[in-house]
Amino acid sequence: MSTVGLTEIGQIIRMIRKSRGLRLEDLADENISPATISNVERGVAHVKQEKVTYLFDKLQISMDKLPEMILNQKEELKREKFSLFAIESLRDSGFPELALEKVKQLELEDQHPLAAYAYLIKGKCFNSLEIWRRAERAFLDAIRLSQTSLGKHSNIEAAAFNGLALCSYSQNELEQAITYTNSGLHAIVDDGERIHYRYVLLQNKAMFLEKMGRPVEALKVVQDAWEYIPEIKHVEVLLGLYWLRAELLRKTRDYDESIYYAMEGLELARLNHDNCRSCDLWITLGSTYMSLNRWSEAETCFELALKQEGKFSNHQVVSTAHARIGLLYIQKEQLELAKDHIHKAIEKAQETQDTLRLLYALTIMGHYYQKRNNQTEAAAYFKQSLNLARKYQYKNKEQIALFKLAQCLESPDQMDIIHLLRSMDVGIEQLE
Repeated sequence: MSTVGLTEIGQIIRMIRKSRGLRLEDLADENISPATISNVERGVAHVKQEKVTYLFDKLQISMDKLPEMILNQKEELKREKFSLFAIESLRDSGFPELALEKVKQLELEDQHPLAAYAYLIKGKCFNSLEIWRRAERAFLDAIRLSQTSLGKHSNIEAAAFNGLALCSYSQNELEQAITYTNSGLHAIVDDGERIHYRYVLLQNKAMFLEKMGRPVEALKVVQDAWEYIPEIKHVEVLLGLYWLRAELLRKTRDYDESIYYAMEGLELARLNHDNCRSCDLWITLGSTYMSLNRWSEAETCFELALKQEGKFSNHQVVSTAHARIGLLYIQKEQLELAKDHIHKAIEKAQETQDTLRLLYALTIMGHYYQKRNNQTEAAAYFKQSLNLARKYQYKNKEQIALFKLAQCLESPDQMDIIHLLRSMDVGIEQLE
């Protein structure tokens, strides 16, 4: 029998065994073990033909009825796959708890050909509910079971690695997030289902590298991903790549190109009514104008970014908008106005438990107090930033916080260390 035939026959045996309320152990005897029955049901290729025939005889399955039974089994699988698709859509529409309940009601065992898909949905639901450990277990189970005939070409393995990467990112474990993302990219099946995960993984890899302060590496990933732009139907991913390209070009000081891609992205976001990504792009555009000392245009961009507040659920982005306009007002010597926005940036980051944005907002507040010649208050904020950076091993953020803290604590007996820190070349452009 072919591998496909073995798989289909295994599904038939499993269906009949389950319909009769038999466990693997109930069907096993001195001629066939529970492990062998399990292998038959999973369509394992090395199972001997006589073992399959033995099970057919024991279950009194007529070979004449086999084609009809296989056809019925295929129809049942189609119905179950549609049910899972509907449940996944329910989760993606913002109902993870209800989706979890429904996938559990299907009661798909690990031997079921769609079990990996079910675990993937569970992982996505737990991710939405921020139950990280259960999400991780579900994604690992999806990977473990993804090598079935239905799983190999479905890119479930890549999708599950993407889920694991997001779990790590949400827990501020960026190195682990990149490792999972690379595994997901390696697992991609070119002619398989869910090919959009290639673009999602590339976007996420660039985002993780950007968050880690590695803009040149991140830009290379985005440039490599750009060849797929015509193929990308997922508007959120498309806009993410536009934002990343604009933001990374800004960080590498290619300001004209940054403005170009930010404007292109903003037009795309406007046409697709994506307020969240529009906020991101206005922040990037405003930051680019600020680097060029085009204060009026920068302020307009930040105000437009803040106008998006309340129109989307990703409140972390708003923290960055407040922090950047606060930095702008520091540059313009409008210090009280700056302080109000930076306080809001800190509050938003704390509310959403976004460590990187909190680090950024705390550093900006320290810079604000430096401008007010209040070195004691400035040092307090830089110390908070330094402690957070060390806790989560953000080396580039640690350098910035350490340098700024050293500026606050200058005294004759500290000049050597301050000279060393100044060699890091950390300045206001790093805060922008």
